[in-house]
Amino acid sequence: MNRRELVAGVASLGVLGGGLVALQRGVPFQDGDSAGAENTDEEEGDDDGPIEIETIEARGSEAGTLDVPNDGITFVTFFSPVCHRCRSLMPNLVEAQERLADEDGLTRVSVTTQQSPEQLRDWWEEHDGHWTLAHDDDRTLSDEYEVVSHPVLLAIDPDGIVRWEDEGVLEADRIVRRVESVLEEHLENDVETDDEETNDGNETD
Repeated sequence: MNRRELVAGVASLGVLGGGLVALQRGVPFQDGDSAGAENTDEEEGDDDGPIEIETIEARGSEAGTLDVPNDGITFVTFFSPVCHRCRSLMPNLVEAQERLADEDGLTRVSVTTQQSPEQLRDWWEEHDGHWTLAHDDDRTLSDEYEVVSHPVLLAIDPDGIVRWEDEGVLEADRIVRRVESVLEEHLENDVETDDEETNDGNETD
């Protein structure tokens, strides 16, 4: 089912079923300052496990692999080196990445399906990239999250659920605000879960 069909189906269910919401992994949440950007408790991720993508040796990035999702929040930027909007976004993204660099529990990665690692390294340096760079050559991750245009920015939780999605040339403040909001909510949920487990353990004793 593609994204457009899913959205249409959700709208129909809302009319016929009095607000029943059906969401799947990868459904986008619009920015940022609207009610639609908030996540809901009804969302469920798939159980297929994480997707492993290849990371590239470049400035701020090491060769290897990266799992998406992982134990924390993953901030992914899907881009194309030949995309004008992606080039225009880079200065704002560089600033946002610098401000997010010290956040605990946050993985930052930019992903592309195009060009060779050698070409990407040159592009990365030219545009001041300094965080993890990855190559999705078989489009596994891009297809999973139905990325068809660039740039697309996602904040993905450990269950693979998109907690924020936006696209285009965003200001650094907007990027930081939304990613920090998702990360803060995730950390709060972790604390609540730990408290519940502690209370359950005490009751058992």
